[in-house]
Amino acid sequence: MVVGVALALASVVLGLTVRHRPPGVDEWLRHGAVELAPGFVGAATAVSFVLSPGLATIALASLALRAFLAKDLLLARGAVLLAVCWSTVFARYFYQRVRPIEFAKWAYPSGHVTAVTAVAFTGVVLCAWLSRRHLRSAVVLACAAVVLTAASRVVLEMHWFTDTVGAVLGVVGVGLLVSSALRLLPAGVVSRREQS
Repeated sequence: MVVGVALALASVVLGLTVRHRPPGVDEWLRHGAVELAPGFVGAATAVSFVLSPGLATIALASLALRAFLAKDLLLARGAVLLAVCWSTVFARYFYQRVRPIEFAKWAYPSGHVTAVTAVAFTGVVLCAWLSRRHLRSAVVLACAAVVLTAASRVVLEMHWFTDTVGAVLGVVGVGLLVSSALRLLPAGVVSRREQS
């Protein structure tokens, strides 16, 4: 819980720090992304299309439906975890940070990165319960998805780098707190039969 609070607070502090003016690292990385963009726009667009809020919508609907049909308490708690983690995106209406390019939605935290990190975090937690032997692979896949999504949003100039960092900090921080409250952590300590 302490780590969760620390990460969530770090996301808030970062958001308050960068909301009015991008720091040097944002400007530097944006400049680098603009130089790289011609060769990577197609790939970044494809990543942003696949790893998107649409993925989170499908994952949440699938988890909720499966939990309902199978009357599976673990999957129901997973659906709640995913929904709460993903809802951290609404913090953008508080920060109201402007994007690197003109766009109708606020920048901080990144919606794509929030959605993908929420799915990745929930997937890792559920993997720890359902298939612990694949946990390491799940963590690697989750991290790769988050990094690719963040990079694609910066390359496409849809977000500042700190928008993506804030999204990850917020989702993981809130995810740890919610997982603890839902008794999903430490994962796999109690058998699924005892949980149902």
